[in-house]
Amino acid sequence: MIGTAARLSAVLCLALTGTAAGEASAYAGNFASHPRSLQQTFSEMTTMPPVPDFTVAIPMLYNNTAFVKNATSIEASPSPACCAAMMSTATAGRRLMQADITDGCPTGTTLKGSSQTGHWGYWYDLLEPALIIGNDTVIDVEMPTFAAGQAWSEMGKGDPGMEDIYHWDPVTGPRIAFKGPTGATGGHYMTGPIYVCGAEAGDVLEVQILDLLPRPNPQNESFGVTTAFSIGWWNRTGYSTPGYSPSRNGAVVYKAIKDPDTGRPMYWEPQYLFDDSSPLNNRTVSGCVPTIGEMPRTTANGGGYYDNSGRMYGGKTVPCVDGMQNFSGSGYSGLVYDSPEEIRDYSVKGKWRIPINMHIGNMGLAPVTGAPIITAPPMRTGGNIDNKRIGIGATMYYPVEAAGALLSMGDCHGSQGDGESVATGVETSLNGKFRIILHKADSLPTKLQLINYPMLENPNEVIIHGYAYQDWIREISNPQVNVGQVGPTGGVDLNRAMSTVYNETRAFLIHNYDLTEDMAINIMSLGVDFEITQIVDSNVGIHAKIPKWLFNSTLWETEPFYEAAVKTGTSRTSYP
Repeated sequence: MIGTAARLSAVLCLALTGTAAGEASAYAGNFASHPRSLQQTFSEMTTMPPVPDFTVAIPMLYNNTAFVKNATSIEASPSPACCAAMMSTATAGRRLMQADITDGCPTGTTLKGSSQTGHWGYWYDLLEPALIIGNDTVIDVEMPTFAAGQAWSEMGKGDPGMEDIYHWDPVTGPRIAFKGPTGATGGHYMTGPIYVCGAEAGDVLEVQILDLLPRPNPQNESFGVTTAFSIGWWNRTGYSTPGYSPSRNGAVVYKAIKDPDTGRPMYWEPQYLFDDSSPLNNRTVSGCVPTIGEMPRTTANGGGYYDNSGRMYGGKTVPCVDGMQNFSGSGYSGLVYDSPEEIRDYSVKGKWRIPINMHIGNMGLAPVTGAPIITAPPMRTGGNIDNKRIGIGATMYYPVEAAGALLSMGDCHGSQGDGESVATGVETSLNGKFRIILHKADSLPTKLQLINYPMLENPNEVIIHGYAYQDWIREISNPQVNVGQVGPTGGVDLNRAMSTVYNETRAFLIHNYDLTEDMAINIMSLGVDFEITQIVDSNVGIHAKIPKWLFNSTLWETEPFYEAAVKTGTSRTSYP
């Protein structure tokens, strides 16, 4: 969900040592060493992809804030107060030192969502693990939604885990104060990271989705919310209905209706609609967000802090007045409110039904950057793909960049259409069961040897994911600023996304099925579906669905009138 990051003026100072030492040069020009698929020759596309050069400094400019991988030159002109205020990165009760990871690899199988087991609105390869597992492990993970605050009575109130994540102290402010890559914006709450023992750059991590269930509230009911944010296609020039106010953010609260026999959800029923941008929604809080604070739960060489003395949130100054702040119109996440009755429209109830199609919008591995980056754009290691097929029965494959892989997941949807055109799906909290398998670089099966992108497999098909910039962090100048720009300099470019996925699909077919280029492109035109994944996540995506039955002659002999086992809109063939 949710694309272009909101603007802000906060400053994050990082103290990095070890591998970051000596990498002080700021970014200048594109990374020619890691070209996108459009620029690759045909022979290069059908050979093992290069692992990105992680020793090159990544440009982490974000709304005029520079992140430089260096132990002493933290920013271009750091103020003495900024650097003198560096806080200890020791976090009582949670730090996992390197010795803990390498000494026998302690493992667990359950990861609950909490204020201590997630990161909100950013990826960072120097976060300490929330869970450590061995290879071929089945785990249970809670994935609380970032959107529960929009319908708090239905989606969070009375739930201890949700109340912990969204806790806002009337004196000290939010329990999770650091949101977004500079600590003063928003994005997705991500559960993790999960450290997989033995994983290293060049490996591939397999994530099987065994089951998903909506998180029940204390009344044993499950809800979600879909909001028309301004990044949605409805707000583009020429697409709004005449007379429709673009200042509205229409939100619909949905309830999951269960099967009376199995207890599993069957469909989503709308309950009420409200304008999320209305000033009647109470976004005034007691307890101001701290202006300077520690970046939470980092490894020993990844510590840092944020400095938002100007109190800028999403491009808006939100002053602290008598211990209170009003965040209306800002980009800060984690506010809790219930829309007042006077702006609710109950006429939507029962007007339509949305089939249940539970999936994970944002799941992937931390990219190696040495600085936090936004969660909105999908990337070569996964992230905010927003493919409605990443659900029960799907297996995802992700290229590993960081030691331990560092798997995180969140932004769960109860349902969504291809494109996610309004900017969100049915944003809801899900609980999942996963099997995690590590494939080492020196023994990858044929189908994984060209992996330079997240790949989905289910019983019926293989799905290749492509974006405008497959590796936007390294390919776009000032990436966190420009990724949301219209192409060719930014990620809002469907032509570029189509070129990326087309080249990836062709290379995959040639490599896996002993085809020539002429054979591959012929098959692609007749048997492969290219579909828009999402058009709202800054780095827009198109995926290619390759049916397995194209190359399964036995299946044709036994089932001459083939019917897909996997129905449109999901990766499941049946409920477990």
